[in-house]
Amino acid sequence: MDRKGLRMTITKRPLLAGLTTLAIGAAAFVALAASAGAAKAEATYLNGAKPTVWTDPDGCHHYAIYNGFQGFMAPAINPDGSLDCAGAKAQPCLIASTDQLFRTGSYAIGYEGRRRLEDFFRQNGSTSYAINGHTDNVGGYDYNIRLSIHRAEAVAAIARSVGANVTSVQGFGYTQPRASNATVEGRAQNRRVEVMCRN
Repeated sequence: MDRKGLRMTITKRPLLAGLTTLAIGAAAFVALAASAGAAKAEATYLNGAKPTVWTDPDGCHHYAIYNGFQGFMAPAINPDGSLDCAGAKAQPCLIASTDQLFRTGSYAIGYEGRRRLEDFFRQNGSTSYAINGHTDNVGGYDYNIRLSIHRAEAVAAIARSVGANVTSVQGFGYTQPRASNATVEGRAQNRRVEVMCRN
């Protein structure tokens, strides 16, 4: 290659690089502006959407919002962690001692316990059930929360197996005692699964 050709290559290369950089920068600016405009439009539209409270057939409340494209919903929760179902207050219809249903530290239900629970859910006739698990205060917080959830889920599985409508399953560990945990008798009362009925 002669010196003239080399000189042309060197002088043209920065110009082409500059034009390429300018084109990329312009495209990025246009894309950013379009994205910002779309985000602003979406935010404006979301700001105009009115949140509402929807009550389900069981009387439980849900926060709901619809922005014209999609809906969002979340259940309303009471301070104690239970569902806000003021429209159809659940009443305890069964308080089952977990000592009679489960072995210590277990959440497997034996044959006799299963049969009794199946009979209860077949014959009760409520429209829906909320099932809450509870423990005494022996052991750590996390352990008891997990145990109470597993035991409530075991009862809920039996209810569903006979066609019962279970709307919520919760575990409260030792946070909602019925009696004092300072005595053997009190701890026995606190180890329980409560079935809440809605008619």
